[in-house]
Amino acid sequence: MDKVVLTLDPGEKGIVGNMVVENTNDSTIELGVQGDGPILRDKLMIKAEQATSPALKIYYMVMNMYLDPTGFESNYKPFLGLSRELVSEVPSTGMIMADIGEALIGGDYRGAFEKCFELMEYEALLEQAAMEKKQGKKADNDNSAGADNADADGGD
Repeated sequence: MDKVVLTLDPGEKGIVGNMVVENTNDSTIELGVQGDGPILRDKLMIKAEQATSPALKIYYMVMNMYLDPTGFESNYKPFLGLSRELVSEVPSTGMIMADIGEALIGGDYRGAFEKCFELMEYEALLEQAAMEKKQGKKADNDNSAGADNADADGGD
C-alpha cells in the first residue's frame, strides 16, 4: 500500500475513496492517505464537456474508471475506440496509449490516470510545434512576398 499525499488549497475539495473532503482552513493542507481507493484533487477533475481534445477525452474516460472501477466494463470499449483513433491519427502516441491500456487491464487505475498527464503534455507539445511551424511558414511567406516586392520595385 502506497502512501499518497493529497494537497488541498484553502476551500478546495478532493475525493478520498468514496468520500469528499474539503479544506476549511485558510492555508494549504497536506493529507497523507493510505489505501487502494481513488484520491483526487477537485482541480484535477473535469466534466465531459471539458474533454475537448483527444488527450482530454482519454483523461476523462480514465478518470471515471479510476473514480469508479466498477464502471470499467462500460468505459473500456469507448476508451479502446478512442485510443485506436488517436494512435491511427498520431502514431507517436502509441507507447503512451499502450502504457495507459496496460495499466487499466492490470487494474492499476491510478497508474493509468497518472499516465494521462504524460499524454496531455505530449499533446500540448505537438500543438505547440504545429503552431510554431504554421507561424514559421507565415513568416517565410511574408518574407518572400517582401522580397518579391523589393525585386519589382528595384529591379533596374
